[in-house]
Amino acid sequence: MLVPQSYSNQKIQIQTVAIVGASGYIGRHIVDELLRIGGYRIRVLVRSTSQSLTWLDDKADVDVFEGDLSSSETLYKFLEYGCIVINLVYLWEGGEARNLEIISNLLEACKVAKIKRLVHCSTAAVVGRATENLITENTTCRPITEYGVTKLKLENLIIETSQSHFDAVILRPTSVFGPEGAPLNKLARDIVAGNRLMNYLKLCLFGQRRMNLVSVANVVGSIIFFVKHEQDFDGEIFIVSDDDSSINNFSDVENYLTIVLGIEKFKIPRLPLPLGLLAFLLGRMGRNNINPRCNYSSKKLKNAGFEFPVMFETALAEYANWYRTSNSNEATTKIL
Repeated sequence: MLVPQSYSNQKIQIQTVAIVGASGYIGRHIVDELLRIGGYRIRVLVRSTSQSLTWLDDKADVDVFEGDLSSSETLYKFLEYGCIVINLVYLWEGGEARNLEIISNLLEACKVAKIKRLVHCSTAAVVGRATENLITENTTCRPITEYGVTKLKLENLIIETSQSHFDAVILRPTSVFGPEGAPLNKLARDIVAGNRLMNYLKLCLFGQRRMNLVSVANVVGSIIFFVKHEQDFDGEIFIVSDDDSSINNFSDVENYLTIVLGIEKFKIPRLPLPLGLLAFLLGRMGRNNINPRCNYSSKKLKNAGFEFPVMFETALAEYANWYRTSNSNEATTKIL
C-alpha cells in the first residue's frame, strides 16, 4: 500500500486527537471535555448523512472531516502521523460483516499513519451470560446477541492488528447515562406518565436488580485518561462502571427519581419477588445479561491510576434534575 507523502518525516508538536464517531452521545462529551482541558488538536470524522452537525457550529477549534470509514482516501486525510485515535463507531444497521469491514479499514489506516494509540470504546455487553456475580476483565465472555458477539470480535481484531504497530487500549463501559442520554429515559417517563399498576409490578419484579449504570462523565474521563497516559497498554481491557455504589439498583434509582420528579409514592409496600424468577424471565426474553445480581468491577481501572470524577449519586441527581426541568409539562400525580 502506498504511504501518503504527508506521513513522511513528520514530528509531533501538539498532540492530535482524532475521534471517529464524535457525533454520538459519548463523542460530543469527549469533544467538549478536550476543548475545556485545552492543549490538543481535535479532529472529528462524521458521516455526511449525520442527522445534525449543528452541535459543532460553535466549535471553531475542531477540524471536521465528513467522510466514510470505507474510504481509505478519507482516512488518510483524517489521520495524522503519531495521533491518538478514539474510536466510538458501531453501525447498528450494519451487522457483523459491515462493522468488521470498517474497523479493518480504520486499523489499516492507523498502521500506515503510525498512530500513537487507539482508544477503543467497546461495551460491557461483550460479557454476555456470565454466571459470576462480580465481572472482571478476566471473566469468560459469553455474549448471545449480535451486538455483543460483534463487539467482542471487534475487540479481538483490534488487539491482534495493533500488535507491533501501535498501542491500543479497550474500554468496556456499562450502561452509560446522563442528561440527554437514553438508558434512564424510559424509566423516568414511566414514573411520570406511565400506568401506575404496571410501575408497581415492575418495582416488585425488578426490585434489587443491579442497574449497572455508569455516568457519561466517568466514561469520558476514562477515555481522556488513556489519551493523556504515556505508558503503553498493549491491547489491555478495562471495565468502566459505577457498580461500587450500593444504590445502583432498580429500587433505589426508581425511588430517587420518583422523589425528585415530584410523583406520589405507592401507598402499598413493595412485594419483592425472587431474583431467580427475574433471571428466568430475562432468559426467556433472550436478554444478553440475565443475572440480576451482576456487578462489573472497575478495580483494574482504578489500579491504573484513574480517579472517577463524579460519584454515582451526584450523576443520578444531575440526571433527575435535568429530566424534571426538560419535561416539566409531563408531571402528574397518580396515586395507587
